[in-house]
Amino acid sequence: MKVEIRYRWRVKSANGRWFNTRHAASEETIRKQHPEAVAIEGSRTEQIILDQPAELLQARLHRYKPCPSVLIWPCEIPGQNGRILLLGEPDHYTIEQVGEEWVVMQNETVLMYRGPGPVRIERAP
Repeated sequence: MKVEIRYRWRVKSANGRWFNTRHAASEETIRKQHPEAVAIEGSRTEQIILDQPAELLQARLHRYKPCPSVLIWPCEIPGQNGRILLLGEPDHYTIEQVGEEWVVMQNETVLMYRGPGPVRIERAP
């Protein structure tokens, strides 16, 4: 999970006319098409982006199935608790540190998490 900062932008069209975008975009995204873009003052928004496979799975499935495990990771986003519910039993997951990143695999084949650590998996309450 990460927070993406987005703005509406003032950009130049192909014929040289300036206009405001209707949608918000991150600076990284807008600069790919419009390197001259200028952020519109007062349009800043923050969007939480689910970027881990386990988070995406949790968002889709866990409303319907019991979750016997929970992945606990060091979340630095205010208001978020750094807990991801998992479908498998705790012993179905392996945790490995690869350089600076921690990697969690399910049944040694399916990537569930790659990012900062340390992380741990516990039985869900």
